[in-house]
Amino acid sequence: MLNKAKVREILEITAGVILLSLGFYFFLLPLNLVIGGVMGVSVLLQDVISVSLFMFIANTVLLFIGLIFLGKVFFVKTIYATLLSPFVIWILEISIDKNFFMQHMTESPLLIGALFGGIFLGVGLGIVFRSNATTGGIDIIQNMMKKYLHIPFSMAMYITDGIIIFIAMMINFQLGLYAVGTMILSGLIIDRLAIEGKSGFTAFIITDHSLHMQKAIYEKLERGITKVKVVGGFTNQTKDMMICTVDRMQIYQFKQIIKDVDPNAFTFVTRTKEAIGQGFTREAAIWQAKN
Repeated sequence: MLNKAKVREILEITAGVILLSLGFYFFLLPLNLVIGGVMGVSVLLQDVISVSLFMFIANTVLLFIGLIFLGKVFFVKTIYATLLSPFVIWILEISIDKNFFMQHMTESPLLIGALFGGIFLGVGLGIVFRSNATTGGIDIIQNMMKKYLHIPFSMAMYITDGIIIFIAMMINFQLGLYAVGTMILSGLIIDRLAIEGKSGFTAFIITDHSLHMQKAIYEKLERGITKVKVVGGFTNQTKDMMICTVDRMQIYQFKQIIKDVDPNAFTFVTRTKEAIGQGFTREAAIWQAKN
């Protein structure tokens, strides 16, 4: 039976795939912008085979290649998003014309399409990657290059997507340049959501009122803390140093709590690039505070 965390993960993956599919179908496909991956190849071949059918065939073939070379675990983690994407595109194909939005763009349609296509694509993929999933397709080839050729995943991505975009630039150089811009924009958004979306701030607090501080942090922010015994270099006194990570929305309230409980507490705060695991999610923070 699926627990709440698994259901939430599936919902997030579904939302991410729908967003990237909408961005691709309504903004990139009408302008023939090739953004790499299976979606990019489907744009090149759309006059020969329907986009959704090609994506389904290509994703299915690559999915079973992944099963053979990358194992069952990768296959199970990939299958849902891999098959959901062409299904969403197929639903769109039979219900709404791909030019539904772009036909109303009279000024700079390429710029608008590249911009909003990149935003939708970046947000969608960022949500999927944040849920530790993948949309499959060319990602499978990239993972194989990483495993067997020891090529870093980012480099493998640049190689595979670069080849596809290069082919598109040979056909239409201007469209290829817009596609490059779209890929850069979506990449920045993916990094922001998948990594920096989990970022926060970590405070190191040395105080004589650690119990009161701990209680206030838990009651007002529902965050747990970690205590470490430290010794002052000048006084040789042993004190508790409290370590606590909060998200960006809580940092100002967090600093006010420290000021209210112990204005003399020595505190330094560092930016945490990524905070995951026990003690950072709300449920885990409650568990940690109680234990």
